[in-house]
Amino acid sequence: MTSNEPEDAFDQFSLKLMQRLSGGCCAAHGSDSAAPAVPPSCRPPPRLWELGESYACPVVGTCLSIDEVRRLARKHDLVDALAGDYEAHVVVVGHCKSRNPLAEDVQRALDRRHALWRARFAKSKTEEAAGALWREALDRGEAAGAFWGLLTCRVAGEALRKIAYQDIHMLSHQVGAGVRVDLKRTATLQARVAELEGQLERTRARADRAVAENNRNVGLLWQQVAEARQRADELDRLRRRVERLESGAEFEALRRRLDEYALQARELGALRERAAGVEAKLAQAEAQRRRLEQALADTEDEREALERFAADILGRVSCPGEPPAGPCLDFGGRRLLCVGGRANLVAQYRALVERAGGVFEWHDGGREEAVSRLPDLLARQDAVICPADCVSHSAYYQLKRYCKLSGTPCLMLKGSGLGSFAEGLRRLAEGRVQIGADQLE
Repeated sequence: MTSNEPEDAFDQFSLKLMQRLSGGCCAAHGSDSAAPAVPPSCRPPPRLWELGESYACPVVGTCLSIDEVRRLARKHDLVDALAGDYEAHVVVVGHCKSRNPLAEDVQRALDRRHALWRARFAKSKTEEAAGALWREALDRGEAAGAFWGLLTCRVAGEALRKIAYQDIHMLSHQVGAGVRVDLKRTATLQARVAELEGQLERTRARADRAVAENNRNVGLLWQQVAEARQRADELDRLRRRVERLESGAEFEALRRRLDEYALQARELGALRERAAGVEAKLAQAEAQRRRLEQALADTEDEREALERFAADILGRVSCPGEPPAGPCLDFGGRRLLCVGGRANLVAQYRALVERAGGVFEWHDGGREEAVSRLPDLLARQDAVICPADCVSHSAYYQLKRYCKLSGTPCLMLKGSGLGSFAEGLRRLAEGRVQIGADQLE
């Protein structure tokens, strides 16, 4: 856009209006005049940057809110978000002294914000009428919009504008003084309000306590009423019962009920005795069942262990000739000490060990033999087997400690039955021991 073209629709409208009004005025004064004077009512309204530098500050400070000023300054990247109100005001005022994009935005903001006052001042035909309108607005405290309306009024001269400028200047002083007075009055009023609020709070607290006390009293009264009704109902029931007792019907009903209860009690006692006997028999049967199941399981375990041991022995016997059907069980003359176990099964223990090619020795685990003999016996053994259910504590712990220190293979059995012993021999032959060497060499 060139500098000779109007920069917005408002300028175009103002130029056209001025030309039309100038033509009408010239026609009234004679068309042969070479340079007719344009009357004030025919001139376009002045723009902000045309008013003079001294007007920019009061116009921006009075006719726009500080939020609008900050928004315009940030829009044109002239201040940042942390800038203060005074900094934004100074920047906008400095740019409004000449025509630029910010000044034009301020002009449009003022025109939009105070359009009604501009229209009211535009109706003034004379400067006196504009001045009267200004004084009226000033008396009503509407100086902000009226100030911009007066400055943009066509008939307002520089003298009237200066008067308005002086009025705004003094008004700012009066507002400042008034603010100080208002602040002092506000502080006084705030103190008074705080005092009244304290009184109100105390009054409210007293009222709340009184209401709570009344509620408690009402609750007590309702409780007393409920208790009185309950006592009345109880008295009524007692009265009716007394009447039945006096008639004898109550005693007869009680006697019949007692007879029925006695009969039921006798029947229940008989049933309880029968139930107790049945429960005792069931408990005995259950205990016997568990014992039989355990004995059966032990027998099955021993049978399976003996069968496996027999298969191992048969495999060892068949080894010299042809390949055995299963693994050979052969201790090869190694010495095996049994600590603990059942004394009545020692002969069978010995037979199983000797059938497997081992040399058997036995210590009763501290029941009759001294535990002190264990170290000498252990010193000449190749492996140790210990039924843990038939051995003394001292022998058990001495055996474990010795085997751990010496590395002698040791196997702890859960039971002392013959099948358990046979299974233990097979595990020893396979090298599956709990203490000592990984396998029996």
